[in-house]
Amino acid sequence: MRPRTLKVVDLVTLLVLSGFILLVVATRHRLPGWHGPLLRYGVLVLLQVGVIVGRGRCLPPVFTAFFPLIPILAIFDTLSFIPQLHPEDKDLPLLAMDRALLGVDLSLWLEAYTRPWLTELMQVSYLVYYVVPFLVLGALFRRRPAETGQPGSDFDLCVTAMALSHYLAFVWYLTVPALGPRFALASRYHIELTGLWLAAPIHDALNFLEGIKRDAFPSDHTSVALVSLYYAVRFTPRLVPFIAPGVFLMILSTMYLRYHYLVDVLAGALLAACCILLSRLLCRLPLPGATPSA
Repeated sequence: MRPRTLKVVDLVTLLVLSGFILLVVATRHRLPGWHGPLLRYGVLVLLQVGVIVGRGRCLPPVFTAFFPLIPILAIFDTLSFIPQLHPEDKDLPLLAMDRALLGVDLSLWLEAYTRPWLTELMQVSYLVYYVVPFLVLGALFRRRPAETGQPGSDFDLCVTAMALSHYLAFVWYLTVPALGPRFALASRYHIELTGLWLAAPIHDALNFLEGIKRDAFPSDHTSVALVSLYYAVRFTPRLVPFIAPGVFLMILSTMYLRYHYLVDVLAGALLAACCILLSRLLCRLPLPGATPSA
């Protein structure tokens, strides 16, 4: 292995995978299908090691650059085991914090402003979470130095912050499992969120792809979107006018569509700030053969 191929995001990924492997092994008596997640984490470790070895050698730069997104998706898909570890959801304390801040249940209060056109706009805006990170990372990847073909420090900072956002959110999901208002308050809604043409298909597709997970607190949608916006402002300002409105609409949509409480969104904003700072600190570490990021 050539030390210069090692990146901070590689170490973060390996550390998180090791943590999940230890978690599954330690709690296997409570996880009937524990072999499946354990096998998946093991395969991801091998793939990550392969990326480290193959970076700058036999693997295409675009693959090694965007590989950190693969473990994120694969680990998230395994989090359906959270109820087996923590059977009691924490929606009631989150609701109590919202009421303390606002004096009302936000999603119930928003019912008065529900309109089909607005639901349509919010549901489409919710998809910004799945688009903006790729736009920002793609723009940063295109700025890679021609002599190496590998992405520069700006890309490394951004992808590390995004990985940290997801992984720290996963830890919180394990610690504070919550379904969100659309489930916790389902019996109290009087108005169904009905859009025009796209809202229902998008809603159904997301439910199918993501499943039902205890992933309300914090709002990783908010965190990753704000991380993306921050690095766009810093490194690719020409993108900002195109993505900023979508980011803010997406954050509003998480509450309008009953996915998140206000405290989830506030925690997501705090998480974004922490990940940006932590990424900056970690990417300055003197890894063997690596040049610290700015």
